[in-house]
Amino acid sequence: MAESSEVAPLIPHTASVAGQAHLLLTDAELWAVAPGHAYGLIAITAFDFLAYVLFVVRHGLRRRLLTAWALVKLGLFLGDVLTAPEFGLSHLEFAAYLFGLPGYVVAVIAQPLVVAAVLLTGKGDSGKGSHGSTRPQFS
Repeated sequence: MAESSEVAPLIPHTASVAGQAHLLLTDAELWAVAPGHAYGLIAITAFDFLAYVLFVVRHGLRRRLLTAWALVKLGLFLGDVLTAPEFGLSHLEFAAYLFGLPGYVVAVIAQPLVVAAVLLTGKGDSGKGSHGSTRPQFS
């Protein structure tokens, strides 16, 4: 069972990468109107692959890295709405556009799922659970 808890955060992380790839490959507006955003998304996706490599190296590091990176990505993806004036759109119009893109929706939804998977399957910093569980207590 320990193996599945170690792999659990990678499931939504992989969904996020797939959503990002979908955006890069299918959103012509991204490349035509906001190439800087496209290159930023390429950088985010490249860092995601680095996270996969680090995931193999150290259990404690990978869990902290995936959690922090998911929170940063969530902030970046949601903060993208604030760039609406650059494109002559209201924030609401741009949000409607972004949330109409399946890849964007998958990428946004995947971030809290990565954090949840890490928290719900966590066994402490060492990954061995020797100091008791750090799982959230719901009371």
